[in-house]
Amino acid sequence: MSIFPKRTIQGTTVTIHWNFNTAHLKDKHLCPLVKIGVKDPKGNVTMLFENHVVAFPEENENKEVVPQKLKYLNKNTPLLVLASYLEGACKREKLVEILTNIQAGRHYYFTYNIPDNAPLGKYTLVSEVHNNGNIKYSKTHLDDHFWVEKVSLINVKKEEKIAMVYNHSKEKTPVKIVRCFINSEGCMKTEMEAFEMSPNETKSLSISTGNTFLLYNEEREIVPLLEEKPIHLIKNHEILLVSKSPELNYLMKKDTDEAFSLTSEAKELWDKADGLLTKNSLSKKELEIFKEMEAEGLIKQVRL
Repeated sequence: MSIFPKRTIQGTTVTIHWNFNTAHLKDKHLCPLVKIGVKDPKGNVTMLFENHVVAFPEENENKEVVPQKLKYLNKNTPLLVLASYLEGACKREKLVEILTNIQAGRHYYFTYNIPDNAPLGKYTLVSEVHNNGNIKYSKTHLDDHFWVEKVSLINVKKEEKIAMVYNHSKEKTPVKIVRCFINSEGCMKTEMEAFEMSPNETKSLSISTGNTFLLYNEEREIVPLLEEKPIHLIKNHEILLVSKSPELNYLMKKDTDEAFSLTSEAKELWDKADGLLTKNSLSKKELEIFKEMEAEGLIKQVRL
């Protein structure tokens, strides 16, 4: 089995892939009871599938008959499924067997919705095939799990240039710290640091260099560390900037011929509104210009 993504957050959905291997059937069919489910960190099990599945034996080989070019229906197995098996902790010979039989198998996909208040931590998959009183478990059981994570900013000590972050999970959580700054040539440079936060750990992070962000959940979740819940400004990327000269700049919406003429101050704010500019950093004059541009749909407020 394989799970995508392996790390997620509350209120999202994971997809579970299960391969029903039928390569071993030769002269009889199989109709076992299959149970697929998810066990949360508190031990509660949610069943996603509990039904009988029919498998048919392979056809007898006849060397005198020219085999068909397409022996099986297209299974559309995602490459990520194969990559997930190869990265797992199962023994190499077990993986070879799985990948050899994956074409002969039948692929099932299930979704598991994670509630907004779901417990954090490690979730394990339930995979049982019941046949004649015997239970067959997943060959990849060592990797049949995923994590629900949460890391948040709990305090900012601006004078000390320190941000306090907290790992809410009882499991280790990989994070990456990205520090962005503009060098003397006007180009953005980054400094990165990756590590694991221990269960329920509170950690102090330096925010002395430019903008600092904490990334987790396979880098999908971004936590700004300069202030609590900052509002960022970003230009409307569906609008075209037309520059006739350094002094003559216009913004044109795609569904209209109307153009907005930019003053030098508005052009400067447009250039700065790159998604990392915070609303609290604007001067009084810039704030007035922003309100005018926001009313026209030129610049938007976002939260990372």
